[in-house]
Amino acid sequence: MSEDPINPTASPDNPVQPPRAFTQGLGQVFQVIGVVLFLAMMSVCCGSSLLSKDFATHTDFTRTGWGGREGAPDYSAQRALTISLFSGVFFGLALAGVGLGLQAEHRNAPWFAVTATALGAAFWIVHTIFAAQFGSILFLLTAASLASLFLVLLILSISALREMRRDPPAPGHEILPGDYKVPYSHYHEDPPEVRLARELEQRRQRLAVQQKELQMLEDRMNKRIEEERRAKGDQ
Repeated sequence: MSEDPINPTASPDNPVQPPRAFTQGLGQVFQVIGVVLFLAMMSVCCGSSLLSKDFATHTDFTRTGWGGREGAPDYSAQRALTISLFSGVFFGLALAGVGLGLQAEHRNAPWFAVTATALGAAFWIVHTIFAAQFGSILFLLTAASLASLFLVLLILSISALREMRRDPPAPGHEILPGDYKVPYSHYHEDPPEVRLARELEQRRQRLAVQQKELQMLEDRMNKRIEEERRAKGDQ
């Protein structure tokens, strides 16, 4: 029965879950959702202007909203859409960044995750209420979906925070040792010139071995020729 060098008690019959596995898995989820949210918001922001000017500006949304007087609200639906797009890009980047921290098991990463998801949930809940009163159906469905998503992420972030507080990593675990060698790429540890020098040295060694073999064969052949000459001389 082989043992795991990281978890000595682990075995095929008795697998041991690595510490903070939920936090690391949640980090992967945060990264995927963050990148997708960022790309979706950027696509909407950049692609809406390709349809028409009226669709991109939504001038009819400037007359509805919260506050102000009739026909000129302080927080109009048009402003709400603009701020929502900007916030979507921001929260997408925030989720992706927090996801990296969770995967690296930084101690403060769960706190940032809870903060980011709580702010996101509050923002999208407010704009869901706003869209229900003044916005379009598409805006309402989008805001409600994002509000639900951030509430779920908030609950998961709280679980990750509890796991981190229950089993915190060792201080400085993310710091690389002094003798750590940064790999050149995923495929090679050394840069091309170092690999080329190593290959040339290996070829020199092989050529030296082949030269010795050739020298031995030449000596053997000369010895045999000398023996044949002596045999003919004796006759």
